[in-house]
Amino acid sequence: MQRKNIFDLLALKEKVASNKFLQRMQPLKEEKIKVEKILVQLKELKNDGITNLSTSAWELKSASNIQEKIFNQISLAKLRLEKINSEIFQLERKFIEHEIRKSRSEEKSKQIKKSLSIENENKADAEIQGINKVKIN
Repeated sequence: MQRKNIFDLLALKEKVASNKFLQRMQPLKEEKIKVEKILVQLKELKNDGITNLSTSAWELKSASNIQEKIFNQISLAKLRLEKINSEIFQLERKFIEHEIRKSRSEEKSKQIKKSLSIENENKADAEIQGINKVKIN
């Protein structure tokens, strides 16, 4: 069995690391979609509350409290969305770094394999020439 060269092993290590980042990114992207949907719903609620005109003081106070809670929830959703976006950005950056390292390792591995195959061909040619010299003599 042929022994793996170090760059094949490094490429495999980087592939595993990049897959870990992909797995961590997936739930964040799903959460981002959910938060965006909630944000859209909150904005619709905010707009619905503005068109609803109240007449009594109690209704005005109630509408004001509801609007305040909606604004608070919108601000929380925006903050969460910003945090998720920054986390996704960081994970994507790390993922790309590992992918670059993996491709470099694979390229080095190919170079080593190519040089080894050329070396083996040269040895085989030298042996064949040695055998031919022996047969001629």
